[in-house]
Amino acid sequence: MKELLAAKGVASSFDGTRVLDDVTLSIAQGEPVGLYGPNGSGKTTLANVLSGLILPDAGSIAFEGRDVTRLPMDARYRLGIARTFQIPHPYPVLTVHEAMRVALSAAGAGKRAGSAGSGEEIEGLLSRAGLFYQRFVPCARLSQGCLRRLEFARSLACGPRLLILDEVFSALSAADEEDLLALLRSANREGGTAFLLISHNLRLLQSACRRILYLEEGRIRRERTV
Repeated sequence: MKELLAAKGVASSFDGTRVLDDVTLSIAQGEPVGLYGPNGSGKTTLANVLSGLILPDAGSIAFEGRDVTRLPMDARYRLGIARTFQIPHPYPVLTVHEAMRVALSAAGAGKRAGSAGSGEEIEGLLSRAGLFYQRFVPCARLSQGCLRRLEFARSLACGPRLLILDEVFSALSAADEEDLLALLRSANREGGTAFLLISHNLRLLQSACRRILYLEEGRIRRERTV
């Protein structure tokens, strides 16, 4: 498979403490990859660096052959790198529909805002995420499961080539977990979206991923093929 993302020698430190140390990884087009490791191993920091939320101290990151090492998160999002966060923080006063409109605008779809097509696109994404009937509910009133669904739907707004999912299944009911897993598999199978799924749930990673990387003390210590 053709390489989609390549990170080489990535390092990141906070207050003099090395959090990521010479991390090298690659993800192929359409490949489902898992990331596993203990608390404090650097998993979320790696997600932040790959998505552009923070810039690395050293190393390089290429996406579809283009150097994106110094690109900020919004630019990477428009290129097709999307991510979710461990704790969803949508604007609480916005409705679900409005939150999706913001995501589409950030993806470069703002020129379509207010058009019938934009509304249809939003409702299509919400239907896929199981949030169609909550579309006019304020985000502040959503359950944890619905917040996770919204986070996932917003990440799909840019038509991502790569999804970085940080504990998106955390604290979900079994039914919500199964629904989100089906959505992730659909995006991968039908849309060809590759993903890096970060989770403490090894059973889930074995079910969803083709490869699993093990991160410990800021380094990828081993990987296994499922």
